[in-house]
Amino acid sequence: MVCTRPRRHRECALTRILAIHIVRVRVIFKLPDHLGLYPHPLAYVEWFTSLRRRNPISGQYIVTRSTRNHRRNVSVISADRFARACHLQAQCGRYISSDWSSGNVLDMANTFHVNSYIDLDTFVALTN
Repeated sequence: MVCTRPRRHRECALTRILAIHIVRVRVIFKLPDHLGLYPHPLAYVEWFTSLRRRNPISGQYIVTRSTRNHRRNVSVISADRFARACHLQAQCGRYISSDWSSGNVLDMANTFHVNSYIDLDTFVALTN
């Protein structure tokens, strides 16, 4: 989870669900010094949709990959915007695809549930 309002990072990480978004971190890197000095490492991330829709039974947020022009919405952000890790559960319906594995399910599945029951801090952060 990342904070989309960096100036309110602490507040965001603890209580402001509207300022928290789910991302998939693809790589964390540091630029060479000749390209500029940045106080934190950078991260190349893929964005998921906003935390607006909930599963009516579990209460977990439902997200899908965010897209722009029919391509995954990606960007480079400062690593200091990370609020916490999160656990995504692929939505599978009646059957689980035999093509899915732990290494490819984030690429293969279309819809995910944000597991708010993974630990107490996540539960508090994602509960209104």
